[in-house]
Amino acid sequence: MESLKEAITSIHEIYKVPHVLITSVNLTAPGEVPSLSVVGSTKTSLDKPRIFRVQVPSLDCLFCGTGDMLAALMVVRLREAVCAVEGLGQTESWVSGDEVAATDLPLARAVERALASMQEVLARTLVKRDREIAAWEDKHAASGAGDDVDVEKQRHLMRTKAAEVSLVRNLECLKHPEVKYQAEKIDIVGNLAIGTV
Repeated sequence: MESLKEAITSIHEIYKVPHVLITSVNLTAPGEVPSLSVVGSTKTSLDKPRIFRVQVPSLDCLFCGTGDMLAALMVVRLREAVCAVEGLGQTESWVSGDEVAATDLPLARAVERALASMQEVLARTLVKRDREIAAWEDKHAASGAGDDVDVEKQRHLMRTKAAEVSLVRNLECLKHPEVKYQAEKIDIVGNLAIGTV
């Protein structure tokens, strides 16, 4: 976490990038339920960070297309969150005033909604994937045909295809997700702040 804070601070201060988002960060401590975090920040008027993170449970699958899906959702959700704040759309780079807390930033709100959509779509994709794998294994066991190399190649291709993100079937999850995971403020000099939202 300390190196993330340093990197985000440098990106704001040196390069003047107004919004920073770092995805797929594993900050899970030993013994905790596996999770992934998205860590973000919108700079202040003095180029200082306002760091937050949104943590979601890790799903046991290697999905294809999640980076593209998050990027696309963030475009829509950030614009939506900015439009919800009167006058913010007319400010340079949509940077909120210094009085806005990290957890109240439009970037934090956008991440919450984007991750909510992603978690719903990925959870449904995982269920579909497991059904397709079970059906394939049952069919293959019944036929008993093919050599080991050929079977493993077919199994790999089937598993890869089954893990493709199911967007069209889950359009409602993209439009109206249930936000379950909230942004938490990250203290610049320490760890997670106490009493976060």
